[in-house]
Amino acid sequence: MPNQDNMVIKKYDVHYDTVNYLFRDIIERIKLGNELQEEKGILEDEDSILKYSSAIILAPDYQREYRFTLTDERKLIESIFVGIPIPPVFLATSKYRGVTVHNVVDGQHRLRALFRFYENKYQLKDLDLIELKENKFFKGLSTDMKQEFTNKELQVIIFKDFPGKEFELEIFNRFNKGTKPLQAQDIRHAVYHSEHNTFVNDFVRNLYELDENSLSLAYNITKSRIQKKSIQEDVFIILNILENGINESYSKSPIYAENYMKKKSVEQEQEDKDYMFKFNNIKSSFATFNEFIELISTKIEYPFSKELYGVSSRHYKFQISIAMILSGLFNKIKEEEFFVLMKNDGDILDKFLGKLKGYLEGSYLENLEYSGSSTNSKYIKELIDDIEFNDVFN
Repeated sequence: MPNQDNMVIKKYDVHYDTVNYLFRDIIERIKLGNELQEEKGILEDEDSILKYSSAIILAPDYQREYRFTLTDERKLIESIFVGIPIPPVFLATSKYRGVTVHNVVDGQHRLRALFRFYENKYQLKDLDLIELKENKFFKGLSTDMKQEFTNKELQVIIFKDFPGKEFELEIFNRFNKGTKPLQAQDIRHAVYHSEHNTFVNDFVRNLYELDENSLSLAYNITKSRIQKKSIQEDVFIILNILENGINESYSKSPIYAENYMKKKSVEQEQEDKDYMFKFNNIKSSFATFNEFIELISTKIEYPFSKELYGVSSRHYKFQISIAMILSGLFNKIKEEEFFVLMKNDGDILDKFLGKLKGYLEGSYLENLEYSGSSTNSKYIKELIDDIEFNDVFN
């Protein structure tokens, strides 16, 4: 009988294939992955599923923002042309919108640099190992050089039959030990995937890409906060409160994001019949909430800060405690149809903000004897319950 002490119990049993892909095949799969990410909802028709099957998703939710510089990209392409081997990339089989796809676990920057060059996003210039008479986009290369590039091979290791998202994330962590560790919100995005994640990511990126406006100022949209997924976490906290209200049992604000993302992931995975109905409802509520924030922004530059009641600081343009109070308060005034009145009457908005300022100045936020968290759900709920605006709207 085997010695039980010598037995190794494996938590996971991992399988993988090693294949060589031509660059042109990789580029086509990336194109399909980009198209698939533009699709809405779960794909159900067979033609679409087969079309996107094995598409490469360059940036799964846990991947960081792209950080290659143009110099990095050009040196990679130069290495390819002179024959310097490129390290293999690692993909993981996964499901996305009903399609079996390949998530990039390691190698996002290499693949994106190849794809961007093929798409004529940057020129080859200032190279050390190749002499060019003039700068060249891919489209400006000779036919022979184009063929040489697209017919190059790259070794790809594909993990399949993954035990779950948690293990995919563990693999990602192990291949990226030289980088900063994942933040809690990175992990949530990887483990708890749903249509809500895509919605939040799109909302944040769209605000970042637009010219500076009142809403991007309100959310304090910066590249650093996006990369750290700070804004994404903030938005999920707001969504939870808009949908479910303030929960006194939550001791910390990130619990709102954690529980909301987990719940939505389970609902979508189990094909809850009400999932899409609730998803569309929260999108509508969030859009109206942002109208409310834009309205306040006509009077206050950073409404998600203590500037809301006259305390300004350039270091605290967005404070989640204020965002929680405003989203909880919005539920209250929306139910009483006060928001419509504020939109149509500037005097009512001024009275509303003046009354709110008085409540906040007298709240636990400015109580010198209070030493707890500013996101204490119990105190936030008590504050919102106490606020009355009837005299403002009469």
